[in-house]
Amino acid sequence: MDYLLDLFPQAGQFYNSYYYHFQPYLAPFYRILLSSQSHFYRRIFPTLYPIYVLSNNALHSLSTDAPNILTLAILAIALIVAFRILDYMRRTIMYWVGLAFKMGLWLAVGGLGWYVWQRGFDQSVEDFGYVWGFLQGLGDAGERIGGQKARGRERDARRMAGAGKRGRTRGAGW
Repeated sequence: MDYLLDLFPQAGQFYNSYYYHFQPYLAPFYRILLSSQSHFYRRIFPTLYPIYVLSNNALHSLSTDAPNILTLAILAIALIVAFRILDYMRRTIMYWVGLAFKMGLWLAVGGLGWYVWQRGFDQSVEDFGYVWGFLQGLGDAGERIGGQKARGRERDARRMAGAGKRGRTRGAGW
């Protein structure tokens, strides 16, 4: 590690300063994440482990012996139950993501309303015009820079397409 820090002193300094400065703010999020992980693991593991054992035994018997109808039925039931659980998890995640999106949208609308209430309508329209002009300038600059890069890529592609033909460029062929 010392060798790497000797090679890249700025990277080590950036890593250490970033980590230590934000550690008090990130620690609660780490705790929440780890505690929720253990909570969900305790809830889900007793449900999924028997299904795992059942399907593992069924797959093992399918791969080693000639399958019988009971093994295929057990495997089908295990797949149906697993897909139901996954569907339930997908619906739950989509609900919470949708709720977070809606809350964020309504908070933005409320924040915008509060901003207009505090600054007044005329000053808010003026501020909006300033922000709109700034974003439009960023967009125009992005189009200009992107166009320059695209023209450069097209020029390089034409140059490379002609490089394979004999006699068209210097040094082509033997």
